[in-house]
Amino acid sequence: MNIKEAFHSRRFKYGALSTAISAIFIVLIIIFNVVASLLTDKFPLTIDLTPNSAFKLSQESIDFVRNLSKDVSVYVLANEKNLESSGDLYTSQIKSVIDQYSQYNSHISTSYVDIVKDPTFVTQYSDLNLSYNDVLITCGTKSRKLSLSSMFNISTNQYTGQQSIRSSKAEQLMTAAIMGVTSDSNVKVAFLTGHEEAQMTSFQELLTQNNFEISTINLTTDEIPGDIDVLFMLAPQRDPDNDQLQKLDTFLENGQRYGKMLFYAADAGQVPTPNLDAFLSDWGVAVGEGSVAETDTSKIFNYNPYFCTVEFTADDYTDEVNTTIKPSMPFGRPLEVLYEAQSGYLTQTLLSYSDTAAVVPVNAASDWQPAEADLHSVPALVRSTYLRYDGLDPLQSHVFVASSASSMENALISSKSVSNADYYLQLLNTVTERGDVISIAPKELGGSELGITQLQATMISSVLIYVLPILIVVIGLIIWIRRRHK
Repeated sequence: MNIKEAFHSRRFKYGALSTAISAIFIVLIIIFNVVASLLTDKFPLTIDLTPNSAFKLSQESIDFVRNLSKDVSVYVLANEKNLESSGDLYTSQIKSVIDQYSQYNSHISTSYVDIVKDPTFVTQYSDLNLSYNDVLITCGTKSRKLSLSSMFNISTNQYTGQQSIRSSKAEQLMTAAIMGVTSDSNVKVAFLTGHEEAQMTSFQELLTQNNFEISTINLTTDEIPGDIDVLFMLAPQRDPDNDQLQKLDTFLENGQRYGKMLFYAADAGQVPTPNLDAFLSDWGVAVGEGSVAETDTSKIFNYNPYFCTVEFTADDYTDEVNTTIKPSMPFGRPLEVLYEAQSGYLTQTLLSYSDTAAVVPVNAASDWQPAEADLHSVPALVRSTYLRYDGLDPLQSHVFVASSASSMENALISSKSVSNADYYLQLLNTVTERGDVISIAPKELGGSELGITQLQATMISSVLIYVLPILIVVIGLIIWIRRRHK
């Protein structure tokens, strides 16, 4: 067959048609992939099959983002391709969450800036000390810095000290940061210093992440600004004098407008503070001597009777709290409510130690054991409110007294085994009447726990490591012997 006949043969025609169809099909697939890629970059078209939708924004965040009318810029200071190819499940989840905000609202833009290749970017924000793997969120003149590492909840093995990622809080931090830079007003919280107070940095970070504006005030040398909404005084080791306590009175009175809050937390290791005790007694609360210990082992942690849970005595501030998970007030001092109502002051016990708790005296012997009569419930958190009326309008300021400053330690604030973080946030959000609050749970990506005891785990591992291999060898030998003698 010559060349001309070959081109006109039926075989060539069918072959050419098949090739053309294949080529067109391949081109269509390429075009489809390109269009699909462009659409998924702009719109949330992916399907999340994880049990808790870990790779998708919650409906609360979506509703908030869709209603934004201000322009927000999100800068991820990392190489985008490196994040995509990291192979780490949590890193992939964080990137997926960050990318989705701009997909729900065109007012939000997301950019990846490799500051190794473009180091001049950080000079525009020299006051923020930006570094690689930070996330910068800006709106107008407001900005908020996060780090990718801060988007993990980390757990530490108490025996080995080894750390592991427990869950992701990427959505929680991102939504809070966007709310912070777009909000027209933030609640201002100040932590008092000057008397060797405990500085709970993890608790301060928790408040910052939830859009409270944090500062410190030296009660010894500084005046309290009028725009401060909440003061924290945590376990001072020196007693304030009367002039310094008068600053607290003036703050709470607020020029007869009231509307302020003071949160005081005691500690079992404090020195005597008679001036401060007198101030608190005017508000109807006394902080006693000694430490509260729990005798019911089901209510303690790490076999430590001073490290125990407390009970919800009132329903206040529990609307967004899982009340089946108790708060903890470790190493607390006993509180006493001096009156329920007096001269405009109203007191309310919010949290209490259980009726199987006891107060261990300061100088108790190492083998001290409580008698049956020593076991009783003790207040762990008390709210005192001064209330007056301007016509029909109520005006009030609050003083909260907690038995334990340790309740704000990182181990408890970051733990989901206790409800300290949720409860304290709900308390602050309610008292300061914040309306721009979204509660977002951390997202776990690992499998569910089997929920077995240590004995069961040992038995299972023994079967897998020893019994099963031996059984396989024995069966193999039996089969080999039988076949050999056939």
